Amino acid sequence: MNLPEILKSRLSKLTFILVVSLTFAASAKAIQLNENLQTAEDSIYSMVDKMPEFQGGDKALIGFIRQTVVYPAEALKKKEQGKVITQFTVSKTGKVENITVIKSISPSLDKEALRVIGLLPDWIPGEQNGVKVAVTRIIPVMFQIPTEEEAWDVNDKTLILIDGVKMPDNFNTKILNPSKLTSVSVLKPFPKEEKSRLVDKYGKQAAHGVVLISTNRDEMYYALADSLSNEAKEKIAGCKDTVSTPQFSGGKAKLLSYIADSIHYPFVPKQLKKQGKVIVRFKVNGDGKISDARVMKALDYYLDKEALRVINTMPDWIPGAKCEQKLNIYVTMPVTFKLDIPIAEKGWERNDKTILLLDGERLPASFDLAWLNYANLASYKTFQPGTKAENKKLVSEYGKDAVNGVIVITTKR
Repeated sequence: MNLPEILKSRLSKLTFILVVSLTFAASAKAIQLNENLQTAEDSIYSMVDKMPEFQGGDKALIGFIRQTVVYPAEALKKKEQGKVITQFTVSKTGKVENITVIKSISPSLDKEALRVIGLLPDWIPGEQNGVKVAVTRIIPVMFQIPTEEEAWDVNDKTLILIDGVKMPDNFNTKILNPSKLTSVSVLKPFPKEEKSRLVDKYGKQAAHGVVLISTNRDEMYYALADSLSNEAKEKIAGCKDTVSTPQFSGGKAKLLSYIADSIHYPFVPKQLKKQGKVIVRFKVNGDGKISDARVMKALDYYLDKEALRVINTMPDWIPGAKCEQKLNIYVTMPVTFKLDIPIAEKGWERNDKTILLLDGERLPASFDLAWLNYANLASYKTFQPGTKAENKKLVSEYGKDAVNGVIVITTKR
């Protein structure tokens, strides 16, 4: 081998060694970087570029804790209060893990704080260098014994009045349909002067607070049909007047009389002795004309059609307005179909002496079954009077008024 060939051979070997060395070095560096990345992902940080975030932010977090905390009876008895400081990890997937108490108040409060933090939903995880990582968070759970007034709430002893009529003790207001109520006022028995005033006005039971409920007995409801135009908004800008509702010329009595006189009772439901109420909704436009009539609660195919016919043939109304600006307003109301059926042919109907029991307590005769929210009832049973033997059985179980029928309602407690 001559000299040039020897140099060429050695140069090739040197190049091979250099390439291998560089490749190995690059690989080693990549392995090191990968190991560093793996370490970063597995580490638990206290501070990162992007801290974990509760869904909805700090306000939502505080709200969740307040709504979830149940003050332990033992702590209330011992008058224990203060901040339990908790520490936990928000994992790189957003899970709340490794919950501990780093500042204790008492065993019962510590336990409740751990329970509440353990119920936290997933967070938006923290990030370091663009990589999701686990981060430690420290959150206080505040326990403060409420004052008597703050702790007060409507209870089984609170006096419930519906349209001025007292309901029985333990009355469950959840059975009421909100759409049937026009107002609900809760009068707390605080301070002492207010408590005395309530007792003087409503009686001894008012010492436990009063709930005043008023209902919509005329079954007419109103709602704005559309948003105002810019021109209309300018006209009522700064106006403090309330919206006047649409009116039938002559008032409600004239309206009911008009509807009753206009009804042509369809043949089929008349033969079947079908009667009741069709709930309709229609729009009284700014010019007083009626439009968009539709059935909201059906009764019978023919009666529904007749109800719409009567509504659509009504004369113009006096439109609703605000500060002389005419408005389009929806009106919802019943169209009543009632037949003049001889007493001998009539079926049983509830009367003022019918026994109405709610969870074993008798309701006043004025209680309207239309107020009920049936979704919150566990059962609803009607026992109609019948033969002498059946009536005797009802009387033995429910008392002498049972000859007028019994309605037994139970609620979901």
